[in-house]
Amino acid sequence: MCLWLAVSTSGFYHWAIRPQSATAARGEALIARIQHFFEESDGTYGYRRIHADLAAEQTECSPELVRQLMRQISLVAC
Repeated sequence: MCLWLAVSTSGFYHWAIRPQSATAARGEALIARIQHFFEESDGTYGYRRIHADLAAEQTECSPELVRQLMRQISLVAC
């Protein structure tokens, strides 16, 4: 598979064992909070209200990031 992807075997294993980036860890934490607020509202909150809830608990993020993460995990408000 490494030949097909044109990457070295050592490069692949170096990539596979590297630690999670700070950005990815923050994204996972935000996704968990977004899912919490979405489920708490019975699926009625959109990205604006969820962003307001995150801001109320002093979690810094932009509304666009909340919208992007909600789209990524397929959360759609009714």
